[in-house]
Amino acid sequence: MTFGKELSRLRKENPLFANHYINYKELKDAVDEADVAKVMNLLRTELDKINDIVEVQWGALIGELKARMRKLGDKEGAEVNAESLENLSQAVVRLHSFIETNYLGFQKVVKKCAESQETASCSWFLARVEAASFRQHRFDELLVPLGRLYTAFRRSTGFGMEAALHGLDDQALPMSGDGNAQVFFVPTSQVMKAKVALLKVLEPAATIIKAKTNQGTRDTSRVTAEFSQKLTHVYFESNRGDQYAERLRRRIGGFAAATGPVGVLLQCHAAPPPLVEAGAPGDPSDPYHEVSVEIQDETYKVSTFSLQQKLMPAFLAGKATSNSPLEKMAAETIQKEQLRPAVSSSAFRSSFTSASSAGKAGVALVSIDEQVTFRDEAALADDKAWCFAASKTGAASTSWSQVDFPGAILRIWLPASSANSLLGLLGVPDLDLKPVPGFSEALHGTALLHRELANPLPPWIPSETLVPAAGRSTLVVSPHGDEKGSLDVAGAKSQRVDKKTSEDKKVGFLKPTEAARSLRRTWCAMCAGGDAAAPARADPKLIVDCKTPMAIERTLLRWMRSTILLGSLSSLLMSGSSFDMQLNGVLLGLVCLIFTIFPLMSYVQRSRELSNPKAKQPKVDRTMPRILALSFSAVLFSTVCVNVFARGSLQDS
Repeated sequence: MTFGKELSRLRKENPLFANHYINYKELKDAVDEADVAKVMNLLRTELDKINDIVEVQWGALIGELKARMRKLGDKEGAEVNAESLENLSQAVVRLHSFIETNYLGFQKVVKKCAESQETASCSWFLARVEAASFRQHRFDELLVPLGRLYTAFRRSTGFGMEAALHGLDDQALPMSGDGNAQVFFVPTSQVMKAKVALLKVLEPAATIIKAKTNQGTRDTSRVTAEFSQKLTHVYFESNRGDQYAERLRRRIGGFAAATGPVGVLLQCHAAPPPLVEAGAPGDPSDPYHEVSVEIQDETYKVSTFSLQQKLMPAFLAGKATSNSPLEKMAAETIQKEQLRPAVSSSAFRSSFTSASSAGKAGVALVSIDEQVTFRDEAALADDKAWCFAASKTGAASTSWSQVDFPGAILRIWLPASSANSLLGLLGVPDLDLKPVPGFSEALHGTALLHRELANPLPPWIPSETLVPAAGRSTLVVSPHGDEKGSLDVAGAKSQRVDKKTSEDKKVGFLKPTEAARSLRRTWCAMCAGGDAAAPARADPKLIVDCKTPMAIERTLLRWMRSTILLGSLSSLLMSGSSFDMQLNGVLLGLVCLIFTIFPLMSYVQRSRELSNPKAKQPKVDRTMPRILALSFSAVLFSTVCVNVFARGSLQDS
């Protein structure tokens, strides 16, 4: 179904928003006409229209939920109407669908603008859409009070199913590894429906912080709800792929390293600290921010210790920063196996629990991970950070350093039989859930970003659509290897971590191969429901804002204009009768020739830099202005000297 037909269907299903969806057809026609002024006016009008309706609906939902929560708090045991709750939940789902659909529409229009040279200047508008008010709302502020209302409803009607859920609580598995959960893929369009369906039976593992700002009889309290928590997992790998093989053997994943035959697994993950009264979480790039490291041996015994962010570089170099036996064992494993951060996954996790488990840390029956992003840690170009999450710049040495997961990941932290029982209790409607046994983010990220190490591929990724390539096709023989021809990989990450070590210990990763790129496109097409065999469009080399090339061209034109004026002045002076004027004209003509060449050279150099994917800090180039100033000074000095000497000669004669 095309996007235009999807909009028509949504307009019929949601009469409230029928006249407020993005006018996609008119925008497409304007882009086809290559009328930039018309396109920009339509984009601004549509953005203002969507901002206005979202603000109205958001304010109405927030006000209704606050009123119901206030009523529930004033009257203990107050009844909650089931029909009104259902209407509220449907309103939340419709608003979320409206926001995401319109955002997708803006993306499609801007992408179409970028494909045409006449309308390429309009592609900057997507940044304005990202910063628009309708994209800034956090649905946690709606879902958490909605979950509290459903909890009160279950208690008042005796529809809590506490006995059945209590039996499941006893079987809840620890959330320390992906293998402990039954995993399902959820399409993006069904994520909010899945959350609301879970809230009808389970409680959100969330915290509400309220800052009192009452003015008279009007309640203007600001509520901050911590529900979706950002988690970052960093997975390690050696140049031989031993950790991948160990994870694949165990079929559990979610750990940072496996040491081959020993089978010790490490997990590093970072999450912002809980919200305080001010409602501001800590900065993940703070050097004092703690990183959790978990160790799991062959008997599946899990031990945990924490390290400050600033100690991670030393830890990754195989140096223990304390006398802790766990830290020493982990550091020795990293040094012995030459482990390096290979891939990482970051996501926003929403957890759901039962009434008896509410308030217990690390206990949940169901969780949903949204906005999942896999990053190639070997491509990190920030020397001061050990992973992308700890980097303030996020600079990457390759344009293929990040892959977004097309959908969400739903996990049920129960054994398989109990998970099926919970799904039956939830009464989840048809959400197009796709079960994925043995799913692992570590295996998935390695297959997407380091295909040379992913041999064989995980069972949920089809291999028949891949470009034929050996599992470790990008590994190369190290020039500093041993006599047996040990394999090594040259990469930016190894140079960054082992800068002070000997050359024969460098370990890293190559950039992803073409086979890995084909795999990513195939996987995204599968999850999005598209045709996996459809040819992918070649990625453009231009990775900067479209205004930047125009700015470079404008600078060249200004230099050429100044050169023409300078040449005209030179011709005028050379046609003069006096020697001084003619000398000035000749010298200015030479300067004119110089500044015909220099701006062209600068323009060519800057144009080539645009296609270079390596990020670097831009610098102001003052070379040509300085040369121009020195040239004018030299011309003036020469003219004055000639004039003085000529007058002296005349007086002597």
